[in-house]
Amino acid sequence: MNVWKLIVCVLLLASSGAAALEKPNIVLILTDDLGYGDVSFLNSESKVHTPHMDALAKAGVWATDAHAPSTVCSPSRYSMLTGRYAWRGKLRSGILNPWEESAIEKDRVTLPKMLKTKGYYTACVGKWHLGLDWPWKGGEKPPASVIGKGTSKATCDLFDWSKPIKGGPLGAGFDYYFGDDVPNFPPYAFIENDRLTCDPVDVNGRALMKQQLMKDGYIHGVGPGEKGWRLDNVMPAITSKAVETIQKRSRTPEPFFLMFGTTSPHSPIVPQEKFQGSSKAGPYGDYIVQTDDAVGQVVAALKVAGVYENTLLVVSSDNGPAPFMRERIQSHQHNPSGPLRGLKRDLLEGGHRVPFIASWPDGGINGGRRIDAMLSLTDLFATIAGIVGVPLEEGVAEDSLDILPTLRADEPCRNELVYHAANGKLGLRQGQWVYLRPGGITPEPEWYKEMWKGDAIDAPGLLFDLSSDLGERINLCDKFPERVQRMEAHLAEIMKGKSTR
Repeated sequence: MNVWKLIVCVLLLASSGAAALEKPNIVLILTDDLGYGDVSFLNSESKVHTPHMDALAKAGVWATDAHAPSTVCSPSRYSMLTGRYAWRGKLRSGILNPWEESAIEKDRVTLPKMLKTKGYYTACVGKWHLGLDWPWKGGEKPPASVIGKGTSKATCDLFDWSKPIKGGPLGAGFDYYFGDDVPNFPPYAFIENDRLTCDPVDVNGRALMKQQLMKDGYIHGVGPGEKGWRLDNVMPAITSKAVETIQKRSRTPEPFFLMFGTTSPHSPIVPQEKFQGSSKAGPYGDYIVQTDDAVGQVVAALKVAGVYENTLLVVSSDNGPAPFMRERIQSHQHNPSGPLRGLKRDLLEGGHRVPFIASWPDGGINGGRRIDAMLSLTDLFATIAGIVGVPLEEGVAEDSLDILPTLRADEPCRNELVYHAANGKLGLRQGQWVYLRPGGITPEPEWYKEMWKGDAIDAPGLLFDLSSDLGERINLCDKFPERVQRMEAHLAEIMKGKSTR
């Protein structure tokens, strides 16, 4: 009997080895501001039903302790594409404002650049928000007094649209890009590769909101755009392009990498008419349903094309839910952060612990398993490099860990993680312990404080034991001062350049 078992094991190993020789396709779906409590497979009390993500979690694996690299968009996307903490560079605080230049350094090895060395076709569809080098007239960017800072007042006269838009996704190593860059920033138009897909006119973003009867969201001023631009057409268009990319590339011999950045459920909240009223959490919940439908369309496209089994598919979010959104939907009794305290922009768990689903049947990532080991979206770089057989040199993806054992068998690979708030403040996670430096918490509304019935957030420094206090109610700084000192010292070492790999 033991002999037969040995033969079976040898055959299985041979089979898995043969499958490993065929490089998987890779699809990363990065939703925008989707909270831990927004998806029904993580939150049984969610007022939003997400059947497509639930089904994918049931077929693949899903994580309870996955983290976005930052609590806001731009630094999270930077870290995922470079395997490097964004605070090590110029994205220490905040996000990129309208018309800012490319944030990824030209000589930085990125995920698409690495995959192209292994014969991958690389495509980015949807939200980018990592800057572009715009075709300014005269070749120089005008001062902030002319184009605006934070908000925009740039006009078409400032640009030479006969010239290409440089940097951006193509500069970062993608072969193809289609999207609107950022949904609430100008230009209010689609970009394909290095050109706008229209002859732009000057558009008032706030007028767009009024014309389209929008209540949720903030549009950054005047800027070039497409005449008759519809905010609610963006998600359908980029979802269709993501599906089209899968259909086309599945017919070619080379593997493909698709990063699909949804513009939802980030504001402006613009669910299509067919999704309106589909949730019990108002327009925000309806927009989540539309996001879930987009995930379902991608999964269906992979299956119809016959490449689902050998595709590494990851669905996650760039940070937690937006603060103003919680106030808007309080009357619906829907908590976008679920059991977690905290919101987008701050260091509490709700600001960066995010939904995470992965599937790769041919690679052993399946079975509907729950993963409790800690992981970060920063780890996707080293994990994918390991899958395709690219050794990481010193200085490349220095903060990324290969978490394939975690995805296959819930084997812990990461035991510490640096948390990064929107204002640049940092925190350190070690095992069950979280230490948050002072100033990394956004002031909470009074009704929110009352909901949590805790005052730990008002303390100058915070230490939590997540194994017994996932909601971060009890500050243990005074009880464990030695631990605080050790974690602070270690965090300082990492900030000086110590690699976490």
